Amino acid sequence: MKLDKQKYTWDLEVLLGGGTLEQLYELWLNKQKQILNLYPRFANDLSSFKKWLKLHEEYEIIGNRLHNYVSNNYNEDQAAPKWIDWSQKLNISSNKFHVQLSDYNLKVIKNEAKINAFLKDTQISEYWREFQLIWRDKPHILADNEQKILSTMGIINGGFATIFSTLNDTEIKFKDAVDAKGKRIPLKTIADVTYHLKSKDRNLRKTTWINFHQAYSNYENTFTQTLYYNYLMLNTISKIHKFPDYVSAVSFADEINNELITNLYKYSELFKSSALNYRQVFQKILKKQLKLNKLEPWDKTVDLATQDINFTIEQTKEIILESFKPFGDEYIENVKKAFDQHWISWLPKPGKQQGAYSIGGTKGLDKYYISMNFDRTIRSVYTIAHELGHSLNSYYINKKQKIYHEVAIFYAEVASIVNEMLLSYYLLAKYKDNADLNKLILNETIDNFFSTVTRQIIFSHTEFELNKLINQSQPFTKENIKQIYRQMIEKYQGIDKEAQKNMQTEPYSYALSTILRIPHFYAGNFYVYKYAIGQIVAILVADQIYHDDKDMIKKYYDFLSSGSSRSPVETIKLLGIDLYASETYQRARTILDGWIKKLSKYAGE
Repeated sequence: MKLDKQKYTWDLEVLLGGGTLEQLYELWLNKQKQILNLYPRFANDLSSFKKWLKLHEEYEIIGNRLHNYVSNNYNEDQAAPKWIDWSQKLNISSNKFHVQLSDYNLKVIKNEAKINAFLKDTQISEYWREFQLIWRDKPHILADNEQKILSTMGIINGGFATIFSTLNDTEIKFKDAVDAKGKRIPLKTIADVTYHLKSKDRNLRKTTWINFHQAYSNYENTFTQTLYYNYLMLNTISKIHKFPDYVSAVSFADEINNELITNLYKYSELFKSSALNYRQVFQKILKKQLKLNKLEPWDKTVDLATQDINFTIEQTKEIILESFKPFGDEYIENVKKAFDQHWISWLPKPGKQQGAYSIGGTKGLDKYYISMNFDRTIRSVYTIAHELGHSLNSYYINKKQKIYHEVAIFYAEVASIVNEMLLSYYLLAKYKDNADLNKLILNETIDNFFSTVTRQIIFSHTEFELNKLINQSQPFTKENIKQIYRQMIEKYQGIDKEAQKNMQTEPYSYALSTILRIPHFYAGNFYVYKYAIGQIVAILVADQIYHDDKDMIKKYYDFLSSGSSRSPVETIKLLGIDLYASETYQRARTILDGWIKKLSKYAGE
């Protein structure tokens, strides 16, 4: 059945407000001029300061419309010259503007006493946290001329992420897979790869797995050099700003210290025994299902179900609405808006950005756009649940916050993973009498935990150690990177002797190139461990919400609405959860082990 593509794409034109892109761009440039005209005297008096705050709010809203219009169109077709040109145009204009304001933080620090007095005015007192964060940064502020030089160079700061994205999304091509009958099956996108790795045709799975990983393995040297110079730049800039290293600089921005990260690594080892237990259960079930004595890597992506489990977009919408009922009617109505008012670009196509995302920069917007590559699998159902969590988080922040609309990446994944967990609970109840589907959903829930906690901790701790190589002037080679990656796999999930041996030989060794294709490594935000925090916090929250804990539901809406109005750790404390306490991780493991126990009955245990 052919899909109506217009029905399943997003409505971006509303961002233009009835005008043209060129008009919106000129409006944005004009607002820049007004800000620059006021800049020399913004802190002279209360009236000028209030006008300054108002101009920045107007500029932010216009900028959010403009950048989202361009970036979302670009992500629909990353090879389109029009959107490449516009992306570069906005990047250049933004950088030029920020260079002219490069000494802003220094001016705020110099005028601390005066601005503190201004902020006693009740009309603007809510801005205090915004300025307090600048004053907190005093030890890391550079002299005016130094800051201007770095700001001028800022135009290239995102270059490594762009290089990675271009290579990953448009340059790397996969060889055709081959099915059991010898028919060649094109692999145009990662969505195709994901779909065929779940095929009943073992030869199709095998050739898909090999061709996918080999494609990345062929570019190991390019990825290694890109990552090396990216980390070298990030650590150099961090040290210029008087931080010990890049990780410390990111931690400071997150209002934490590195102790929380290293504690998370330590507590994540608690899940290793659960991972080993799960792997034994999973492999026993899958061997029986596939009638195999030995499982290969390309077998382990098959769903634990003998039925073909595919979902249409319309079925997915119905499932999502039912699974979110514990949130209450208001949340459901807003999800319906997302579906009915074209917030979502559903379908994959060549040139479209891989994966999925919910937009940032949402202040002043009425639609909180989502891009995904729907592939009919249950994973896609989870993906839209996940991204709706982000978009509804943005909705509630915009509803409550006047100033603090950002979502700190430290806790950004909580809202999305709570949605995934409620989806799991709903599906497990819906299919409780269907052993095949129940088995599939249980496994999806457990596997998602290990993918989001154990796997991301493996990635994060590898990244942590790779930055040590940079700062200790150690060789940064693909061999060293893959060796550290293997060590982390052993540390957090364990490796049996056969797998250890296989990792040294082709085609199994191709999979080690996975560590070089993590997009967040190139983004400059030391991000991926935060997925683990989101998962651990979310399963605790979702378990209580699903069991109708009214107190937790109230806490959760406070959390969703808080934005960046308090520090990330304090924001999570709104949920009654302490990230520094071992009890938090023990509780998560108890829930996890309960799921594994339920799955084990399908292994005859």
